[in-house]
Amino acid sequence: MAAPEQQLIPLSDAMAWNSAVKEVPHAFGHTWESCYAMSLTTAMPTYLYQFAMGDTRIVCPIGERLYQGYTDIVTPYGFSGFTGNANCSEFDEHWKAFARDRNYVCGYIGLNPIFENPSYLCERECYAYNSLYVLDLTKTIKELFDRLSHNRKQQLRRFDKQQYKFVDDKSALKNFFVQHYSAFFESRGASGVYAFSKETMSSLIDSGAVFIVGVTSATELEAVSVFAYTPHGAEYLFNVSLPQGRQHTTALIWFAVQHLQTMKVPLLNLGGGVSENDAIAQFKQFFGPQRYALRCSKQVFQPDKYQTLCMAANKDPADRSGFFPAYRQ
Repeated sequence: MAAPEQQLIPLSDAMAWNSAVKEVPHAFGHTWESCYAMSLTTAMPTYLYQFAMGDTRIVCPIGERLYQGYTDIVTPYGFSGFTGNANCSEFDEHWKAFARDRNYVCGYIGLNPIFENPSYLCERECYAYNSLYVLDLTKTIKELFDRLSHNRKQQLRRFDKQQYKFVDDKSALKNFFVQHYSAFFESRGASGVYAFSKETMSSLIDSGAVFIVGVTSATELEAVSVFAYTPHGAEYLFNVSLPQGRQHTTALIWFAVQHLQTMKVPLLNLGGGVSENDAIAQFKQFFGPQRYALRCSKQVFQPDKYQTLCMAANKDPADRSGFFPAYRQ
């Protein structure tokens, strides 16, 4: 078989990027819209890696990061990772040769368990670190409702009896979200990974693959939730609320479930907790979802350089159990 074609498609070529992504099952995190929005915060040179061999196609978004004159790579924020249209046991070898040719020292590749293909990666380089909770939207509304916990059912019934309304005015919802996002997440002690710029949030919400819904009382908007989707699945991205609007989260998710079903989207990734089985994770478990192990791949392409950087930072280059790359901790 002929050697594969491997290339990096830059953010400056949105048409080529999304054309390549459409050839494979993919999440919103693989799309140009998602990666472009994230680049407005990170300023990382960001690309879509594309692999083609025969009829096999594999893609993965990556960002390049400099550290003391060396380059490592990371997947942008979101659920992406390698996804393709066929098994390929030779892929790992070809990918690593490509990475070495690019002079990358190492790479942290977040994996989307819904689209992850075990044939692409070396299993001993993959690590589970959390869980995702996913609703099967091919089930009927009755089946999905029956899977809800007793408390979630009660919350929906109470919402239906009260004087709240759903709002789909994207302009008003966007203004509310951008205005309150930073303070809302700071109040919850969110980590720096959620410190997105207003430009990032504005770009995300303007995407045609994102829908935003809110709940209003008689006087004001109280809560807003943001969802993104592709033909292969949807994701619950963010929720922002005023203190009195925290009670609306269940109703907003249930609204999205019904809306996505009308568009024939097959699943809704609710995400996970900040850590395994924390209060956020438990909230999502009460929707009756399927649990997926959330994994990453920690790859070292140039062991000598990686060891040098780790030793200079007083880190153990053999330790893959924690923060990676260790020299950035």
